[in-house]
Amino acid sequence: MSTPTPTREAVDAYFAQAAEITVAAMRAGTGGPFGATLVRGDEVIVSVGNTVLRDTDPSGHAELVAVREACAKLGTLDLSGMVMYATCEPCPMCVGVMMWAGIRTCYYASTRDDAAEHGFSDLHLRRFLDGSDTSTMDLVHLTEDRDESAQIWTEFRALQG
Repeated sequence: MSTPTPTREAVDAYFAQAAEITVAAMRAGTGGPFGATLVRGDEVIVSVGNTVLRDTDPSGHAELVAVREACAKLGTLDLSGMVMYATCEPCPMCVGVMMWAGIRTCYYASTRDDAAEHGFSDLHLRRFLDGSDTSTMDLVHLTEDRDESAQIWTEFRALQG
C-alpha cells in the first residue's frame, strides 16, 4: 500500500479535530472516549465522536460513524483513497467496515490495551474471531429446510439483470 505519508502538521490537525469532538460529546454525556477523522487528500470529509450513548447503539463506534456519515455525505459506498485517523486502535468491527468501504490506511493513537485499561476491552471479540475462544457466542449454520434463504440469492441474481 502506498499512501503518501501526511505531514506532522496535518496529522496533528486531524487528530485534534477528532479529539475535540470526542471530548465535547463526553462532556455532553452523548459519547464515549473515541473519535475519528476521515480525510481524502487534504480535505476533511467528516470528523466524529463515538455515538454509542447518544443513539443507544453498540455499533456507534467513531470509525463506523465516520464511514456512515462519509458515505451518506458523498452518496457512495466506495471510500477508496481516504485515510482514517482514529484516536484509538479500531476494533475488529471497525476494521471490517473500513475494509468494506475501501479504506486502506488508518492511523491511530491509543492502543487496544489503553482502551482495556479504561474498561473498553475487545479481547473477547478478537479471541472469538481468531478461533481461540468460542464461549462468547454460538454461531450455528443451519443447513436443512432453509429454502427461503436460498430464494433470496435467486431473487438477487434476477434483479441484477
